[in-house]
Amino acid sequence: MVKLVLPSKEEGYGVVVNLDKCIGCRACEIACQAWNGRKAVETTFSTVFANPPDLTADAWKVVFYYESESQKTLNIPEGSFTFQQVTWTPLPFQCMHCYDPPCARACPVGAIKVTPEDAVVIRAEECIGCGYCQTACPYNVPRRGSDGKFYKCTFCVDRIQNGLKPACVEACPTGVFTFTSIKEAVRIAREAKSQGKAVYGLDLDNYIGGGTRWIYVASKEKASALKEKLPDNPVVATRQAQEVLKDIAIPGFSAGAVALAIIGGFAYWRAKRFEQQVANEGGEKR
Repeated sequence: MVKLVLPSKEEGYGVVVNLDKCIGCRACEIACQAWNGRKAVETTFSTVFANPPDLTADAWKVVFYYESESQKTLNIPEGSFTFQQVTWTPLPFQCMHCYDPPCARACPVGAIKVTPEDAVVIRAEECIGCGYCQTACPYNVPRRGSDGKFYKCTFCVDRIQNGLKPACVEACPTGVFTFTSIKEAVRIAREAKSQGKAVYGLDLDNYIGGGTRWIYVASKEKASALKEKLPDNPVVATRQAQEVLKDIAIPGFSAGAVALAIIGGFAYWRAKRFEQQVANEGGEKR
């Protein structure tokens, strides 16, 4: 039986990401790739200057850049002058490490583990490449590698278990990331919120357990980046289908056989649902 055991929400670690300190240098990206031994590949810039354009099986952390405008007034001896101030906000992004990770609940073979530190980790040797983790993730984090398996940020749990900070946290030259206990991270975030800053990662949908271990804070000038990158309501359209998977157990069958049965059953369910939708709309199947 695939059973998911979660630490208490008050146990383990968390990271507060202060966007007001980020200069977009990508040192965190490079440190992540180097520490985890991910291969470098030729990439291109995206429309928001991210390079690579998005997360991949080899790029577990990517810095995105968002533009916003605000009206400013400059007072000079001749009077006041009002103009539009353009602000660029870099946003480092990786797995959010949800309190109750839907990717782990969706995995039919239990390949996604939640460690005592509350790091959500995909065990590649157990992954069957079904892709349910990516479908279930409201942040679209897990990515398929060339070997057919899925990969993502591990919270550098190997470093944490040896008394070290995550590689990206250690590499940041401006102190964007505050790595601490989750209780302290939540306290810092709530204090920032009380001071009028935008906060993401607290009081979210129960689909992800109500919050994330990576918590973002930003001033009002940079808050729009949070809106652009992170969903207000972190759920997915296939939530009901994913929930069905979490407690499945078939005595006498191997995990692989169970996974194949689930995949086939889910594919059949989707096909039948499409047929029903076509029939309801009076259209023709193609």
